[in-house]
Amino acid sequence: MKHKSTRISAIFLTSVMLISLVGCTGKGNEEVKKSDEQITLNFMWWGKPSRKEITLKVIDLFEKENPNIKINTEDYSSTAEVAQKLAMETAEQKTPDIMQTDYNFAFNYVTHHLIEPLEPYMKSNVLDLSDVDKSYLASGQYEGKQYGIPMGSNALGIAYDPEMFKQYGIEPLQDSYSIQDMQQTMQQFKDKVQTPGFYPLYAMFDLSYWFRMKGESFYNKEKTGLGFKDATLVEYLTLTKTWLDQGLLNPGTDSSKDEKNPLATGKTAFLQLVSNQMVSNGDEAGRTLKIMNLPTVEGAAAEGNFVKPSMFIMVSSYSKHKEAAVKFVDFVTNNKEANNILKGDRGVPIATKIAEQLSSQSTEQGKEQYSYMSYIAKHSTPIDPPAPLSDAVVQNALKIILKNLYAGSITPEQAASTFRAQAEEILGPKEEGSK
Repeated sequence: MKHKSTRISAIFLTSVMLISLVGCTGKGNEEVKKSDEQITLNFMWWGKPSRKEITLKVIDLFEKENPNIKINTEDYSSTAEVAQKLAMETAEQKTPDIMQTDYNFAFNYVTHHLIEPLEPYMKSNVLDLSDVDKSYLASGQYEGKQYGIPMGSNALGIAYDPEMFKQYGIEPLQDSYSIQDMQQTMQQFKDKVQTPGFYPLYAMFDLSYWFRMKGESFYNKEKTGLGFKDATLVEYLTLTKTWLDQGLLNPGTDSSKDEKNPLATGKTAFLQLVSNQMVSNGDEAGRTLKIMNLPTVEGAAAEGNFVKPSMFIMVSSYSKHKEAAVKFVDFVTNNKEANNILKGDRGVPIATKIAEQLSSQSTEQGKEQYSYMSYIAKHSTPIDPPAPLSDAVVQNALKIILKNLYAGSITPEQAASTFRAQAEEILGPKEEGSK
């Protein structure tokens, strides 16, 4: 099929131009108003089985309130699978009416006019965002227009088990704790815990967070190169190697691949995760877990953490029933009964009344993500722009280099210089040529 690739690309580009022209006419916002018109919408999303169960319940509730609308679902197990499927379907002009998208790939579709702008529906109140703080909406905007509605908000954090601290007589850390504070606490755990396979820190905390604290970023603004100094990366990698050598950091386990989280099994004291994972992790552990911000460095130039849309819900510009699709977006955002079912599974809801409702109804574990997000909202800086298209390739190169660092085959300095060379080769001419 390779000999057809040029023709397919040309067809795809032509379709993008046509969609763009249609969007400019304003006719894409028209919707047949007949209440008895039978409409079928397709909704693509990802999530584990428990998310599928509650999502289908919400769809059933929506269909009961809107008997003329039927929603078919297409679900996948990961973000990557949805991104790949969307790319294929977009080329064939078969995108679903409603899409759950990730911040890192959503705007690839926005910039090609494949996502419906939502202002007309906000003005007509089909989509009511009057109870949503504007700061939550900014991440879904492009060139002043609203394209994505966050299905929830979350942030990175470090989870821990208070019972473990109590068991070993170790004082819990408090927010605004430093790297040094964390290292001292980890050393106490290493000295006291005899559980086989135990490491105080299960996986090194986020690299982008480190760059942000230093006033730098993973990528430059143009997305054509890296946005940090080699010395900054060397410092991070040196800390990583030090903790590895001291037995404080797990030498090579990816927590996402484990069937059960290591806090539940007592294999670690500190686990980086996303705030909306607190409930499921606590349920798995069978006890209340706590979450705190990532560690700070002395003389930090900025807050390293940020509020991230857990995922967007977007409407395709291909949809023949855009208003009905937006109506479902509004339902997920504002309907109290629907959110009683979802229970913040996709992050803290952006509508104030919904968030307050769920927080008041939550268990002690459930309240953790709400109180944490309230704290992070005041101790964070704006999210970085979406990563470039080549991000997956860059991240894979980084994983290989980190694997070599963990194995002791390269030094932090060698790792940093090798990564820069590989990343800039990936991002430079190839990234420019893909535009």
